[in-house]
Amino acid sequence: MTIRSDGVSPVSRRSFLLGSAGALVLAACGGGDGGGDEAEAEARSTTTTTAAGGLAIARVFSPTQPAGRPLRLPLALATADGAILPADEAPPSIAARWYLEGATPPAPASIARRDVGIPTPYFPLEATFPEPGTYLIDIDVDGERAATTVDVVPSERAAFVPGPGEALIPVRTPTVADARGVDPICTRRPACPFHDRPLDAVLGDSQGKAIALIISTPAYCQTAICGPVLDLLVDRAEQHAEVLTVVHAEVYDDDTAQTTTETVKAYGLGWEPSLFLAAPDGTINARLDYTFDGSELDEVLSRLVQ
Repeated sequence: MTIRSDGVSPVSRRSFLLGSAGALVLAACGGGDGGGDEAEAEARSTTTTTAAGGLAIARVFSPTQPAGRPLRLPLALATADGAILPADEAPPSIAARWYLEGATPPAPASIARRDVGIPTPYFPLEATFPEPGTYLIDIDVDGERAATTVDVVPSERAAFVPGPGEALIPVRTPTVADARGVDPICTRRPACPFHDRPLDAVLGDSQGKAIALIISTPAYCQTAICGPVLDLLVDRAEQHAEVLTVVHAEVYDDDTAQTTTETVKAYGLGWEPSLFLAAPDGTINARLDYTFDGSELDEVLSRLVQ
């Protein structure tokens, strides 16, 4: 699904940015401007996988990605009929290759499973696609093979979302004292403790602490991951309280789940959840999109606050 430039979602309340057309189709829309590249790719991608031997790839990311930028693309495994493999059935690692369609496949890389504190295991593929085109991602699990594709477009034609080395955008996020027309300001139950200070105020006076901004909607996340990843941050916030300030921003203005918030628009997001981790001066150190688990979160936090 694509968010229109006016920020209005053209789908029903329970079909947010990380929408699915079935249990297997976990790809997000991948752009916040309603551009033709993303819409065309979605029209071609009613399913995200090809399958062999009963194994399939569930692509937990946008079908359209920019060329020349480091990317983190989570993959999940599923049966051919679309049932996502639980942690006790998913392998500890997969062998994955990614290459331009028609090119000679490279040697595979091993990607370890991630599943700490979340319901659905995944395998985070890290890649940079050097030029536009259709890229193949194929995997091998104990001799079983499956593949999917990614449409890679020139970076200037992809929606801009700030990443490592770039600055957080100083949005005035809703707080308990100033909801800014967002109701509710937190759909977690009970509400998370990350709505005391708006992001722009934190950026103006970080008090020497690193900054985490998480954009997620626990109540309306169709893939049921936004609540668990927010819980991971709640669990770790007290441990890092002296060195880390966390800000949570919801996705929708109200419980009709139709209009996206100022924060989603400012950050150009076409998916959720998205976690931005930044140094005290607001320079982004890492970004975790679509899904993450406790082990990945601990790794990026340890690099941020060491």
